[in-house]
Amino acid sequence: MSKYLKAFADYMAASKAAALAEPNPHRQAILLNYNRHAALEFSDMWQQIFTPEMTVAHPKYKVHLGSPELIDFDGEAAVKGFYGALNESVVWLQDEELFVNDHGLSSFSTFGQFVSGKDAIAAGYDGVDDPDATYALMCPLAMFWPYDENAKLIGEEVYQLTPLELVKPDPEDVFTFEERAAVLKPYI
Repeated sequence: MSKYLKAFADYMAASKAAALAEPNPHRQAILLNYNRHAALEFSDMWQQIFTPEMTVAHPKYKVHLGSPELIDFDGEAAVKGFYGALNESVVWLQDEELFVNDHGLSSFSTFGQFVSGKDAIAAGYDGVDDPDATYALMCPLAMFWPYDENAKLIGEEVYQLTPLELVKPDPEDVFTFEERAAVLKPYI
C-alpha cells in the first residue's frame, strides 16, 4: 500500500477511535460527525455532507489553502463550490492531532494533494524533473470547526501554515480516487 494512503487510512481510523473513546455524548457526536464528514468528503460523496443532520443550513467556511489570501465561502452554494474544486484531484490528510470541546474541534495535520508535473510547472513550482510524473504538494494544516448544540457543523476555518512543498513520491506511493474510496468504505 502507498505510504500516503496508509497515512490517510491511519488518519481515518484515529478520528473514529477518538470518537468512540470520547465519554461526553455531545463531544462524541461532534467527533462522529467529523469522521463521517471526512469519509463523505474524501470519497467524492461530499454532497451528502449537506443534510440537516450533519450541517447547518447556512455554513460559513474560511480557507487559506493553495492561495495567498483567506477565501470566504458564505452559504451552502459557495461551500459546495469549494468542495467541487477540491475534489478535482486526489487530496488527503495525515498525521492529525485532534482536539474537541463542547463548541467544536480543532486539528493539526499534514495536507497532501497529487498534481501532475505539468501542472506543477504551470503553477510555478521548481524542481520538476519529469513533467509526466506525479508530484505531491504538502504542508502543515490547522483547522477549526465550530458545531452547534445539536453537533451539526457550522463551518470550517482551514489554514495552510507554510507554503505548499513540492515532493516527488515514489510511483508506488501514488494512489487513485478509487483506492482512496476503498479505504473509506467502512466509515460511510
